[in-house]
Amino acid sequence: MQVLRYSIYPLFMSIGVFLFFFLSGKIDPLVASLISILVLGSIVFYLERLLSYDPNWNRNIGDLFTDIIHNLVNFLFITFSFECIQALRSKTSFPSFLPEGLPYILQVLIAGIFIDLGMYWVHRLSHSVPFLWRLHSVHHSSERLYWLNGEKRHPIHAILEGSPGILLILILGASSQVVLGWLTILSIHLMFQHGNMDYKSGFLKYIFSVAELHRWHHRKKYRETQVNYGAVFSFWDRIFDSYLNGEGFVKGAEVGLERRTSFPKDYLGQLTEPFK
Repeated sequence: MQVLRYSIYPLFMSIGVFLFFFLSGKIDPLVASLISILVLGSIVFYLERLLSYDPNWNRNIGDLFTDIIHNLVNFLFITFSFECIQALRSKTSFPSFLPEGLPYILQVLIAGIFIDLGMYWVHRLSHSVPFLWRLHSVHHSSERLYWLNGEKRHPIHAILEGSPGILLILILGASSQVVLGWLTILSIHLMFQHGNMDYKSGFLKYIFSVAELHRWHHRKKYRETQVNYGAVFSFWDRIFDSYLNGEGFVKGAEVGLERRTSFPKDYLGQLTEPFK
């Protein structure tokens, strides 16, 4: 069982990444992205029941339908971004400052480093700038951690979080396929980052922001959430001194928001709550 615990993240993340790159060379990239996300989502859903971190987090507490809508909306944003970048690239020509002739997967990784750095800083600012925190609180309102939480984000905050890095790599000459590749990897990774699986990461947690680290970020007390902001990579937290090692998180610890009134569980309610 220990072998399985240490294998879950590297094995299934690799399968997801390989599946996307394999399919994207044969079918429409958006379809390849959707298939990869659905396949890995099904695997994580099964693993959450086979190897639960907290069995209580597998129970629907009235949030499932809303979380599904969040995930669908966020994939529509991925689709919209892909189509917009394609249209922009077809009408304008930017000089490319990225190394030419690199394999597709390396282009995606380079772009991902820039996107992830931008996401780190917007995320970190979202814990100190009041309006950003109100938007970001939609994500933190979850009272359990499971595979659908990763894409539970206010649409405005999702745009703000991804825009700095994406705009930068577009200026540097990245294509729509490169952006889509990283957003697909991000979506798959977020399932494991928020997944209710009792897996171990070993040395990988010094590179990737995995569940062992991210659970600390979702603790209920606001002052305890100011750590481990990284989306995919955890080394930003180490570089910018916001890293907290994941060992010792107590099973059964409360996650969610520290507030006097309950957060809305319906989708429209969650969209409007930050503006009240």
